[in-house]
Amino acid sequence: METDALEKLIERCGADYVARRLSIQIQYSADMLGPGIGSFHFENSEKGMKIVGAVLRLLGVWRRGHANIWAHKTVHNVVRIPNLSSAFEGFKILHLSDLHLDVSDGFSHHLGRLISNQDYDLALITGDFRFKTHGNYYPTLKAIEILSEYLKCGHGSYSILGNHDFLEFVPTLEMSGIRTLLNETVRISKDGAGVWLIGLDDAHFYGVHNYKRAFEKVDVSELKILMIHSPETLEEAWKYGPDFIVTGHTHAGQICLPTGIPLWLNSTCDRDYCRGAWKYKGIPGYTSAGTGSSGLPIRFNCPPEIVIHHLTSSDDR
Repeated sequence: METDALEKLIERCGADYVARRLSIQIQYSADMLGPGIGSFHFENSEKGMKIVGAVLRLLGVWRRGHANIWAHKTVHNVVRIPNLSSAFEGFKILHLSDLHLDVSDGFSHHLGRLISNQDYDLALITGDFRFKTHGNYYPTLKAIEILSEYLKCGHGSYSILGNHDFLEFVPTLEMSGIRTLLNETVRISKDGAGVWLIGLDDAHFYGVHNYKRAFEKVDVSELKILMIHSPETLEEAWKYGPDFIVTGHTHAGQICLPTGIPLWLNSTCDRDYCRGAWKYKGIPGYTSAGTGSSGLPIRFNCPPEIVIHHLTSSDDR
């Protein structure tokens, strides 16, 4: 990372935060037990992934699983928010998560073309731009630049970092027009009304999320949308009173039984909050099944998804 970019991040987020995240990144490639909430990080084990991949090839299902990562479905999720300002009635939010853009040549263009067919007012990306958790990340930066060319909407694009992402991604994301929230908030306005976007850094591996800092400037009288990478901090989120929560990380299992039951969710929270729409103590939320794939470039009985959230105050939609 260039010195001036690093200095800007220190000014934005504080020296303690930057130093902590960078020091964890240095150890990331060899660490199966991060300081965050997740107790074990199998995705950091290349040997383990190779063994699973070899088994799937022996079973003759690898090609089918790999083809599935390109077979996206579009999900339309209606979010009812009582007392929603009329300015945001019918407001549409594109939600992408766990993109893992560098999985294969052409994946960013493929995803971008699918996005370009969607109608939305705001784009939110809840982390994990990179396929691996370590190693050369320059292909990821190029993939981010490609995808950003397809993100076109009236109220802009915003992201947070996931457990696969390094702090060094931020300058490229923001130069590409994707504002990245690092325990930060931003207000967007429409016809005099406002929506606060609150973005938390990764809790699952890094453990550098900071709710107090992220919410300290929020106007609680206006709509509050929280972006978290993993649903593992919902109890803490609830205490700060967001109106809607978008998250990801779980991939909804990625490899599921024919009935849709996941073999593994890599998340230390109730399964009720690991896929699709849910409510936590009355707060509506959505956990994306993921736009990409992690660990292995395959999916079974769990298609990747592009989500459009439709905000409304009505019970009739």
